Amino acid sequence: MNKASAGDPDDEPIIQTVAEPLQQYLQKAALSRNPTTNKPGETGANPAAKVRAFLPTHRQPLAMLQILDDGCREQGESIRIRDSRWTIGRDKGDTVIPFDGDISGRHAELRCQRQKGRFRWYLLDRKSTNGTFVRAFRASLSRESELILGGRRYLFQLPEPGAEATETEALQTQAYQAPSRTMLEKFVPRLIEVGVSSEHERTFSVSGKETWIGSDQRCQITVDDDPFISQKHARIYEDETGRWMIEDQKSLNGVWIRIKKFAMDKTTEFQLGQQRFRFHPVVNQDRPGN
Repeated sequence: MNKASAGDPDDEPIIQTVAEPLQQYLQKAALSRNPTTNKPGETGANPAAKVRAFLPTHRQPLAMLQILDDGCREQGESIRIRDSRWTIGRDKGDTVIPFDGDISGRHAELRCQRQKGRFRWYLLDRKSTNGTFVRAFRASLSRESELILGGRRYLFQLPEPGAEATETEALQTQAYQAPSRTMLEKFVPRLIEVGVSSEHERTFSVSGKETWIGSDQRCQITVDDDPFISQKHARIYEDETGRWMIEDQKSLNGVWIRIKKFAMDKTTEFQLGQQRFRFHPVVNQDRPGN
């Protein structure tokens, strides 16, 4: 988990990557196959079986960056990283993607830092024009979180503090007038499509405790003109603490959230411009089956 306090627009969201649920499942499966507790009367396991393969302790672990092939989550060009900083951009950096016009000159940086005796990798946006996005299984939503769902980008907006009091006061000083749809939208969270002209901009209200997004007509937010969005793609809900969350519903193309800085403790997928990447902070240690 990447943790930050909720509600502050300057804070990074809480993000659970798609690798984490898989990692938890694999750990439980391994424990069921190889229980560590001994039954009464049994001796311990062979001490030799507990010996681990050598790993470096005084330098950062070997990491790997994959530039994913189009339409693929596993295959692509693999680059082993043996430096503490690695820059990705369109025309400058260690990895250059010159044919993607949506990537900035120096778009993002991978940085390894030593903290409390251990090494930790971070993904940092370099004030890029179009942002850096991480694929998430579940993530908290701040006042203005930017998302990629299917082939489009959206802005999640919470109501402005005090908006309700201002509107109520205005209505009390004049004869009754039915509130407009625009006025009512100010009191509920909204999902706004971005990157389109104002006449084509779509705004969806997020009402109730749970809102489903997908191409299925039964979803509260139906997007039936995007070929990259699944029937039931994601859901937005309010948790028990009043915090708004988004959760992927096993969609093909995922839920992506814009970040400024993100700690990559597990395998992480991220997107710059139209290019997707997969990052392994420790080669051969955090992949399924290892």
